[in-house]
Amino acid sequence: MKLTSEKHDGICFIIPEGELLAGQGDAELKAEMERLIEEGQRRIAVDFSDVPYIDSSILGQLVHGYSILKKEGGALKLLNPSKRIVDVLNLTRLISVFEVYEDKHKLIESFQ
Repeated sequence: MKLTSEKHDGICFIIPEGELLAGQGDAELKAEMERLIEEGQRRIAVDFSDVPYIDSSILGQLVHGYSILKKEGGALKLLNPSKRIVDVLNLTRLISVFEVYEDKHKLIESFQ
């Protein structure tokens, strides 16, 4: 599992690669989101283009980040989740919580 981040049009994209599972990315994802929030970032997107699957620990980190950002007037959005990730979001009904985009430009426009 590898995790990078980049800024584009005032939005910070967290870009994980590989499976995100408990013990293999949950702590890194949490630390990166907390770091960005502490830096004052309020518009964050997680790009799942290179992530085949996530488990409940990652969902917990996403919900945690979403909650913090929402309280502070920001947002956490998801980009390019795989079918398996969308299935997990549907199963947990979190698909109604997160804004999910397949197009990076549309996600960027949604923050404007």
